[in-house]
Amino acid sequence: MKTVYAMLLMFIVVLAGCNGGKVDVNSLKPAATRTVGKLTVVLLNKSGELMQGQNEFVVQFKDDQGQPADVGDVQLGSSMSMPSMAPMSGDAEITPTGQTGIYKVTSNFAMSGAWHFTLSWNGPYGHGHTNFNNNVR
Repeated sequence: MKTVYAMLLMFIVVLAGCNGGKVDVNSLKPAATRTVGKLTVVLLNKSGELMQGQNEFVVQFKDDQGQPADVGDVQLGSSMSMPSMAPMSGDAEITPTGQTGIYKVTSNFAMSGAWHFTLSWNGPYGHGHTNFNNNVR
């Protein structure tokens, strides 16, 4: 009987893990949008704003028909200009979700203010990049 319970518990854990990485972009609000050639790039999160401290947001790529676009490898950098000092960098980790054109980002912004984001990709849509300027509250 213990074996049956153990197998049932394992099945539930595996089943719960299958949907764990999915992102429902319809429940998120855009924080910034850019169009680059035939691609639209959108930064999304729950509030539509980036905040000082730890943040989780999504980068979504769509083609000119509004469909998810596979852009391959994606890199993200963030920095904040500081008067009379070197720019401050923001820690950012970007990971694919397994959903076409959707990447999760975990980032930490040490200060509020105007941040500059550089996003680049290399894949089926070629090599491209765009910049975002966004206010972190």
